[in-house]
Amino acid sequence: MPRYQYARASFFALCAALALSGCKSDADKAEAHYQSAQTLLAEGDPVRAMVELRNVFEYDGTHKAARRAYADLLLAQGRLQEAFSQYLRLLEQYPETVEVHRILAELSLRTGNLPRAQKQVDAVLELAPDDPGAQAVQLALDLRQASLSRDTGRQSEIAAQAKALTVAHPEVLTGWHVLIDARNAQGDDAATLAALDTALARDPAQYRLQVLKLELISKRGTSAEIGAQLEVMQGLFPEDPKTRTALIAWYVLRDDPAGAARFLRKLATDREQQTGGYLELVRFLARAKGAEAARAELDSLIVQSKGAANEAIFTAMRADLDFQAGDRAAALTRMQALIESHPDSEEMRQLRSAYARMLDHDGQRDKAKTEIAAILKTDPTNVPALQQRAAWRIEEDRLDLAITDLRSALQQAPDNPQTLTLLGEADLREGAPDLAMGRFSQAYDAAGRAAPEAIRYVDFLFAHDRASAARTVLAEAVAVTPNSPGLLKRQADLALADRDWMLAHRIADRLDTSSAPGTEALAQSIRAAILMGRGRSESAIETLKTLVQTPGTGEDGVTTAPAVSAAAVSAVVQAQLASGRGGEARAYLEAQLTQQPDNRGLRLLEANLCAIQGETDRAETGLRTLMYEDPADPRPARQLYRLLAAQGREGDALAVIQTALEKAPQADPLLLLYRARSEEKSGRFDAAIATYDDLYTRDSGDLIVANNLASLLSTHRDDRPSLERAAQIAKRFRERPEPAFKDTYGWAEYRLGNYGAARPLLAAAAAGLPENPLAQYHYAAVLIALEETDLAEAALRDALRLAGEPLPPAMQGAKAQLAALTGEGSSGNTPRPAPAQR
Repeated sequence: MPRYQYARASFFALCAALALSGCKSDADKAEAHYQSAQTLLAEGDPVRAMVELRNVFEYDGTHKAARRAYADLLLAQGRLQEAFSQYLRLLEQYPETVEVHRILAELSLRTGNLPRAQKQVDAVLELAPDDPGAQAVQLALDLRQASLSRDTGRQSEIAAQAKALTVAHPEVLTGWHVLIDARNAQGDDAATLAALDTALARDPAQYRLQVLKLELISKRGTSAEIGAQLEVMQGLFPEDPKTRTALIAWYVLRDDPAGAARFLRKLATDREQQTGGYLELVRFLARAKGAEAARAELDSLIVQSKGAANEAIFTAMRADLDFQAGDRAAALTRMQALIESHPDSEEMRQLRSAYARMLDHDGQRDKAKTEIAAILKTDPTNVPALQQRAAWRIEEDRLDLAITDLRSALQQAPDNPQTLTLLGEADLREGAPDLAMGRFSQAYDAAGRAAPEAIRYVDFLFAHDRASAARTVLAEAVAVTPNSPGLLKRQADLALADRDWMLAHRIADRLDTSSAPGTEALAQSIRAAILMGRGRSESAIETLKTLVQTPGTGEDGVTTAPAVSAAAVSAVVQAQLASGRGGEARAYLEAQLTQQPDNRGLRLLEANLCAIQGETDRAETGLRTLMYEDPADPRPARQLYRLLAAQGREGDALAVIQTALEKAPQADPLLLLYRARSEEKSGRFDAAIATYDDLYTRDSGDLIVANNLASLLSTHRDDRPSLERAAQIAKRFRERPEPAFKDTYGWAEYRLGNYGAARPLLAAAAAGLPENPLAQYHYAAVLIALEETDLAEAALRDALRLAGEPLPPAMQGAKAQLAALTGEGSSGNTPRPAPAQR
């Protein structure tokens, strides 16, 4: 065929195909996409099958089989809410589909939506009265009601009905769940285990039932049976961290850390989990056998993985161990060499971000910023780098830029807990706690209620007077991470505050089983607090004394003679003082000092006790001696400053701070805070601002430092940049409950001329600080600005009455302002503080 004829034939073939395509109806196109989806499912490609099913709906939104297949795929992937929506849409189009009503009933039961479950069961039973699946769901609902009303007779009836249902229809899993729950509610462990075994034989991968079996075995079984069940669960749910952690804990409780290490090594042989398994092994060795064992394991892994993809990860983890152990220079050198020896890749950018965080912790922020900038130049959407840059910007109060970074990070990973937490921190700085609460809640859910996010959320809730919500979050989080010392400590604090001694005891018992450092001491301190709360001070003191002698460990790992814990001795002394036994406290401390006369912690405690008991000269001598012996230890200087300041010796107190700061290799933040307060008291406001500025640069999240810096800037500076900075720093206080914080932010807005914004803040501060003259004066000033004369006069009179003579520097114009308001002034104009200079 001539070439032009071939081209013409091809052209006509294309036209024919297009013509045929154009002739297809929407129904034909929908069916073609559906058949394509079925083929893909048969080939094991559900992701592309779902794309094809969505294409079906473009042409036919009522395609029953496609909608059902799409909903089933969502359900199989665990996307319950989306699946629920698809099944509902299917029912809207085909309301008499019994099977879909039943699925929705079961889904509603699983998610705790009991009214919806009842509605769907009723629909099924109306269409098919003998449907066993709907009968099973109805029995489950009846069992919930019987359990709530503690109707044991009804529970027995339901157990019998569920038993009959499982015999007639063993394939209905909900029936087995009802039978198991009913037997368990009756306390019949043997019958419950028998039903569990039968149900799990049909479908072993039922997580809830496997957990229930583990709980029952733990109550009555041997250690070996518990371990066997945990191994079964690990095999069924290899990705479940709770099962893996429980199995490791089982080995540890059997005093078999080698067994735990063998298990983790076996886990690491799985090619898909190899690197993660080895990393978990290293973390376990660090906890169980110490950092040296973890380092040795990593060194072996680095040699074994030479040239492999995971060599870089093992090397980075080795550097992190060195960094955490204090060998920062070696860690940074190792990380730098690692980065320089590998080409750029997504993995290396992750490790480079980790290197930047190390540099930042080492005080090399400029170098850290250079690393992050280099990552973002290559990869502008790199999540860890965006998070790190946003964290810095939050610290620097560059909130708009920080939020831009975090939104970009959120687009890449919408459920990243760290990104959500940082957004919450930014919202707090913006003075929007309600938005922040939403972010912390999202982070908590996204992290699977993990301990770090739970602790951040709980602390936020407590700080914002939401104790009830905090209790709920704590209970949920402890259920997920039952051995987290941070969560348990907060839960114990709540229990002690509520005088819930039984719960506090249970928490102490749980802490006893933990291998985390310090948990034994925490458990004993909780028990002592319980005894003190019950008025049994003698027993509490004896309990605290058990914490005093703590065994030490020599360099060769051999346990040495017990050393005296100064913190534990302090707890005993405080308990003795609280129960009015000052003489016993002194005698006890002297006995401890006899055993270890060179223990600096005990000597500090002795000086403090002397000060409490009125022996101030002896306390001062002891503290000055301790300062001289070790200038790098800031504790004696802190204590001596407080002692001298309490005596009104402000000059001597400031001299102590200056001496300590000059001799110490690193400035102690608390000493700097004391210096700033002394500078402020002596009227050296510029010096105080400089010191607070230094502290703010070190930790801009410190609320006290932020408040004091903003207050000084807005009170003792008149230039607009200083006032704008004061308002920016204080903005975080907009919705805070503390009156002093409201006063700071309100005054900053007043100084900028934003009187409408300032008024409610300063009114709340004045009401919350009725005896504070400066708060009353600030409120009067904004009332004057808004020409609310009568209220302003009353507030000014209160301020002057409370201040007395001489007036503080910040109120020097108050008398002239009052005279102007009452018509006694010559000018008739009401003086105001100097406006900001533009």
